[in-house]
Amino acid sequence: MKRLAYIDWMRGLACVLMFQTHCYDSWMSPEAKKSSSLIGWSRLGGTLPAPLFIFLAGVSFALVTEKLREKGIKRNAIAKQTILRGAEVFGMGLLFRVQEFALGYAWSPWTDLLRVDVLNILGLSMMLMGALCWITGDGDVAAARIRTLAAGILVALSVAMATPPLWTTYRPKFLPWSLESYINGVHVFDQPQPWLFPLFPWSAFAFAGLAVGFFLFSDCARRTSCRSCSICRACAYTRSMTTGTATRISS
Repeated sequence: MKRLAYIDWMRGLACVLMFQTHCYDSWMSPEAKKSSSLIGWSRLGGTLPAPLFIFLAGVSFALVTEKLREKGIKRNAIAKQTILRGAEVFGMGLLFRVQEFALGYAWSPWTDLLRVDVLNILGLSMMLMGALCWITGDGDVAAARIRTLAAGILVALSVAMATPPLWTTYRPKFLPWSLESYINGVHVFDQPQPWLFPLFPWSAFAFAGLAVGFFLFSDCARRTSCRSCSICRACAYTRSMTTGTATRISS
């Protein structure tokens, strides 16, 4: 499969939205934040980067896994490679927390070292996706693709449906807060915090992306892509012919 430009565009959009919301929040004075409506739109745009990054990680995970399957690599080797990659990302998330704590040592509480951030949950989601792809990856490549696509949708829906009770009625309070925080983002507070990144609901974006990524390899997606490309080429040809005719008439 050739490189998909729209995925790169989505990554770029996520980066731009992330940069602008952090920059405006840092550069604008408290008075300007109160008087300008721009900060509201900026913060609204800032809600998109995290789900976009996690979703696109799932898409990329599917693309890599499918290519490895098509090369005939065994599912154990694929799982080892992808799960280790997820572990690396998770480790980077922990190191990033150490760096943040060191930079703000004078005023940062030690509990910030255990705060669940987007890299932590991205790494864990990748490891879970690797396990799911291993479970569904036996046999024929096409059949494994369908199984993994269906499983990705099922897991994404299950995570979304399990989130409300895990945040309210059925909170795993028996766990230490450092572990419960990975379930519902409670951290050191009495209630789960919406600004943190627990597995529920954030991993649902990754599994949704996983399903979309495998769908892109399906015959249906390829036919749609070819049809769209044909329509675009036809429109471009028609436009060029029309422009050329108009130029000749005007001359």
